[in-house]
Order: sequence, then structure tokens, then C-alpha cells
Amino acid sequence: MVSARELPQCVIFLVNADQMLGLVTLANKEMDVVKKNCVTEKINLVLSGIFLLGGLLLVPGVSGATRTNALSLPPPQITDGVSVMKALSERKSSRNFAVSPISDEQLSKILWAANGINRPDSEGHTTPSAMGVQSVHVYVVTDKGIFLYEPQSHSIRLQNKGDYRMTTTKGQSFVGKAPLTLVYVADSAAWGNAHRVLPADQQTIFDSVAAGAMAQNVGLVAAAEGLGTCIRASIDHEAFAKAAHLLDSERIIIAQTIGVLP
Repeated sequence: MVSARELPQCVIFLVNADQMLGLVTLANKEMDVVKKNCVTEKINLVLSGIFLLGGLLLVPGVSGATRTNALSLPPPQITDGVSVMKALSERKSSRNFAVSPISDEQLSKILWAANGINRPDSEGHTTPSAMGVQSVHVYVVTDKGIFLYEPQSHSIRLQNKGDYRMTTTKGQSFVGKAPLTLVYVADSAAWGNAHRVLPADQQTIFDSVAAGAMAQNVGLVAAAEGLGTCIRASIDHEAFAKAAHLLDSERIIIAQTIGVLP
């Protein structure tokens, strides 16, 4: 209950006891309404949070497991290795691989070369992108699952657990032996950030150029590391898109398999 002392000073001059009692009763009723409104608002806020969380957990590729399964890669070692000219002299396509893994350090170099950040102050990448839209993403496929490379954190995020290497081909058996395949995927939605609108056919050309630059960088790193690599267009588009939870705006461009030479 609210006492007379707690009422505003402007009502102290009231001397009629009935009036004072009426004011106290009214103040208590108003406070009860305020309390009920506050409780209702808190309940609605909690329920909204629960519904929002539930919605996120139901979105493919944004589940609790996927959102937390980001694996940090070791920093790329950019001061060692052979010269660019030596790597160019060693570059070739290989389709014969040993059943052997590549190291985390090698994976780090490969992904950083494909689309890593080499100028942190401006978030510049190792490969060019028309208008800086960064429309091509690198999907990493191993016997452990499908991952998405995230250049800003230099990490890979799990998209789907399991061995989906053969979804990146239409029957080339060496793909299932090699430890790593990269799939370059263009996202047309990224072009919404461009400073001017381009026709769809030009977007496709620029996406292909970006993917080609990525694949060439990977080929040079593979040569420098003594690894084999092969760029491939034979991809089961439907199977991989389903396994990787690709969006409707995403389109597979090309794949590149990397492995240890026998």
C-alpha cells in the first residue's frame, strides 16, 4: 500500500479525509496497472526471444551445431616456400593421388591463397573481385564434411558433416581418394552491393574470372608445396547443392581437387 507521505507534495494541502483516502486508493490502482503492464512486457520479451531462437535453429545451415562449428586455421606462412617462377615451372594438372592427408598448415596456405585477406587495413583479398563485391565463395570438401571458408577470420565453418567428396564429381574416382576438393560458388545476391547494376551475363563473366584467379593461386601454392591439383568441371551440381545447403542465389562454377602425389 502507498502511504500519504509517498504522494506528490502538490496534494498535501488537501485536508478532507475522504479526499485523501480516495487519492490513496486511486494511486494504488494505478500502481497495480503499471506493475501488470511491466510484467506483461517482460513476458512478451522473453517469448519473442524464444521464438527468434527457435526460428534460427530451424534454418538449414544456421543450426546450433553449424553456428558453433567454426575451425580456426593456423596463420599462413608467407615467408617460406619457393619463388613464384619456380612454382610456375612446377605447376601441372594431376589426377593420381595417394590416400594421404594434407597438413593443417598446407590447408591454411591453400585457402589463404584462394581468397584470404592480405591487406587487413582495407580487407583486401589475395584475388581480384570486380567492384569488390566478393561474389565467389570457397567451399571446402573433405572426408569429414563440407565447410565454408571465411576469409575475415581465416577459418572454416561446417555446413554438413560426412564424406561428400563424390558429390563434387560425376564419377571421377580419383576425387574420392584425394583429401581435399574446393568448390567455387558464385552468389548473385552479392551483386546487390555493387555501386552500379550490371547485366546478369556480365556478372557471370566476372564471377568466372574471380573463380579462375582463385584456382590459379591454389595451383601455384600446391606446386610450391609439392602437391597435385586438378581443376574440374565435372560436378554433380544437384547433389552438391543439396549437401552444402546452397541458397537459390548460389551457383556452382568449378571444382578443384588437391592431394598428395604418389
